[in-house]
Amino acid sequence: MPDQRKDNAEETLSAFAVEPSHDKATLDFYLKQHPELANELIDLSLELEMADPTEEDVFDTDSAIVNTAWAAFIAGGATYAPITAASFTREVAHSLGIKSSALMGLRDKKVEIQSLPIAFSTRLSRALATSVERLVEYLAGPQAMPVGASFKSDAKPEQKSKISIEQLLAECGHTPEQIANILRED
Repeated sequence: MPDQRKDNAEETLSAFAVEPSHDKATLDFYLKQHPELANELIDLSLELEMADPTEEDVFDTDSAIVNTAWAAFIAGGATYAPITAASFTREVAHSLGIKSSALMGLRDKKVEIQSLPIAFSTRLSRALATSVERLVEYLAGPQAMPVGASFKSDAKPEQKSKISIEQLLAECGHTPEQIANILRED
């Protein structure tokens, strides 16, 4: 079993090495996918950052092992784009049957993730072209502060408590019937 674990680690590190960019977002993505390889990934990232760009590639990108690692990584779900504020479009709101203001509340992470029904989370993740796991991870983050909030206040703006999805939809003007339909379990 240890040999298989070592092979998987080598495949993952090789896949990271052939990434076109080794920026923070790429490193964070690999760290979330493979937390057991945190030290190795960080070390490799630093090595790649310090490498002389005039030198030849350290890794043989024509290597069968590198190509196999890359294919395995892609097959493992690496095709999802990260969720960003720009992911929350009018089309996403329309596909869910919610008002744009409600979608903006989700975008700004105002909702308690425990209040999201599984079916709604699944529909939202599909509309955002991501996995439910990544959606939950995104929504669990700290709330986004309104742009310029600190400039419009004499005191430091404070984070509000997160609210339930039902409360968000009601505050955005959805009727109880609409809320029941939006949050229905398929």
